[in-house]
Amino acid sequence: MPAAANGAAGTDGELIVIDGDVAYNFWQFKRTSATTASAASFGAENIVTGDGWGSKSPFLGAGITAVGASQLGGLLVKDEVNDGSIDHALQLVVDSKLVQSGAIGQAIASDGSSASGIVKEGQLLAIPPGTPMPAGLSKLGQEVFTALQKYGAYVVDVAGGTTNIRAQANAFDDATMTALWHDMGNITPLLQGVSGGSGSSGGTTTTPPTTTPPVVTDPPATTNPPATGGSSGGSSSGKDTTKPTVQWVAADGPGVKNGTGTVHLGDTVYLTLKFSEVVTVSGTPTLSLDDKGTASYVGGSGTDTLQFAYKVAAGQNTADLEISAYNLAGVKDKAGNAVNVSGAPHQPAGTLAVDTRGDTTAPKVQWIAVNGSGITNGNGTVRAGDTVRLSVNFNEAVTVDGTPTLSLNSNGTAKYVSGAGTDTLQFDYKVQAGDKASDLEVSGYNLAGVKDKAGNAVNVSGAPHQPAGTLAVDTRGDATAPKVQWIAANGSGITNGNGTVRAGDTVRLSVNFNEAVTVDGTPTLSLNSNGTAKYVSGAGTTTLQFDYKVQAGDKASDLEVSGYNLAGVKDKAGNAVNVSGAPHQPAGTLVVAAASSSGSTRQAARVAATDLAAPATTAEAATTATAASGTDASAAASTGTWFGGNRHGSGSDFSFGNRRTVGYPGAQDGVAGATSSQGSAMSRLALLDQYAASSFATPAAISGGAAQAWWNNPAQTLAKPNR
Repeated sequence: MPAAANGAAGTDGELIVIDGDVAYNFWQFKRTSATTASAASFGAENIVTGDGWGSKSPFLGAGITAVGASQLGGLLVKDEVNDGSIDHALQLVVDSKLVQSGAIGQAIASDGSSASGIVKEGQLLAIPPGTPMPAGLSKLGQEVFTALQKYGAYVVDVAGGTTNIRAQANAFDDATMTALWHDMGNITPLLQGVSGGSGSSGGTTTTPPTTTPPVVTDPPATTNPPATGGSSGGSSSGKDTTKPTVQWVAADGPGVKNGTGTVHLGDTVYLTLKFSEVVTVSGTPTLSLDDKGTASYVGGSGTDTLQFAYKVAAGQNTADLEISAYNLAGVKDKAGNAVNVSGAPHQPAGTLAVDTRGDTTAPKVQWIAVNGSGITNGNGTVRAGDTVRLSVNFNEAVTVDGTPTLSLNSNGTAKYVSGAGTDTLQFDYKVQAGDKASDLEVSGYNLAGVKDKAGNAVNVSGAPHQPAGTLAVDTRGDATAPKVQWIAANGSGITNGNGTVRAGDTVRLSVNFNEAVTVDGTPTLSLNSNGTAKYVSGAGTTTLQFDYKVQAGDKASDLEVSGYNLAGVKDKAGNAVNVSGAPHQPAGTLVVAAASSSGSTRQAARVAATDLAAPATTAEAATTATAASGTDASAAASTGTWFGGNRHGSGSDFSFGNRRTVGYPGAQDGVAGATSSQGSAMSRLALLDQYAASSFATPAAISGGAAQAWWNNPAQTLAKPNR
């Protein structure tokens, strides 16, 4: 798990970790060190075979939501938003006052308890087809509206005083989430119960629709705006006299997540009020706050949601911010009715502390971690020129003024590079000649200029000095020469080092060393075919690549390296390669064939130059092969009819172009004497490594039959692999 992974802000501390095909969903996850953490509970679900819901029998949750579902299922994920559409149902967390007790559908549990609730957990809600999209939605708000109208959202949990969807908290920026928060004030009132998923449906629910819009039942009365005419308007004269009311209030802003956080002097908090109907604003309404501050109106007139901004001033403090008084003169509905604030909520969801009393608690270092090239889980060896990244984690967010450093026991120094405003700072250490340590650690913290938001400097007393793992720093002059470990040959027409190459072909020779090497100049390999392989790439790694282009007259029964010419190839310490005992023979048998002037030989060379490897029987032998006793005459000539009926040696060339997908029915090998009782087909074509066989199964045994019939059989196919 990444060292920086931690639970989300707030009391729930949720975290989703995906390991292979399994999604682990933690509740109240808290990092305790670079390598350890704690969690109150968790659930797990296979994301390939599972459906995201928990199991009723045995009772087993797939995640930590109240309904037992995984938080990954239905989560609003940044990558899908970047693709332009959300193609699944979403998760809906509903104000607890609206959620009845009991679970329905695929939910296995519930924490709803409101006697006056209108929905149940596990229920599917959606926006009715044909409902126009509210004006002014952000780009993300528009995508969410479309998804809710097409797929809907499942009620998976409750929250205090607000209704919203769940999103990937560590992927979206604050501005995007703030805009969506405001958009949801216009979107959620449009949601209605889907047929088969309501609380009155007898405990069953439908799966989310995918190709047709959901069937929608009558909406809960509380989600619709009050009527504006007729006898329901509150007056026998038909005039609307019903006053708008405040439905909920929410707090947001930098450092505030899901209404939870701590703000200090100079910070700005945005308060959103949701009304029962559209309101207009005349003048500048305000909200009085319990910390003696005031939030002033900033926007929203003409909608059912108004926004207020509050800038924290000196002397304003509270353990949990709330509205002490509504000053909404000038806020009215379209009929001119003033707001009725009787019974209006005063407490936003979450716990938002305002503290300007001077936080005197110094931040502390919780853990340090190392990573970089050649370092795995904090373990490895670094040498002169290598760079080590040290991550220092604090128990709160810190700011940086100047350039703090870390003194190291290797006699080196790590310099600050990034992380200001977060709880983890990054330092880089470039290893210098003469630096040395059996296990790198921080010998001194030089953190002047690193402070928390209240201005408290870091308290390094008791701070850890040893990162996890064992990281050696060794620049003492490595005198051990690198060695060649193995060599390998590959290229067109070469499989596992086996094949035949001719004039014009290119062979790639890979030479592997026991450590990374650098290259100065152009090293070469002398070959027993009288050819030379020249260096092409690989400097800085453990494997160098050499190319050998076969020339006319080159010849070898099995290609091997007759001499290593590696002047200029050295390890990082400057040691030249020791070729004593180095292998000379690549795996396999690679023939370098001399050119021939015979027609059939030229045709065989043309066959080998295509995208297909040569058949097991050589082309020359195939032209003179005769049928085995009892073999059909047409089968005896099978090698001449593999390719669309053109007999081998007739001068007709063949090619499948740029490595296209080709048919692969196989061919019963009359030349080799295969019998129908074997019930199999001998491979006549072999693919290069750009292809993979999707099926090599053959049909049932066939007695007699020409090889052409096997070629035309579509039972076997080859296709490019997915990469």
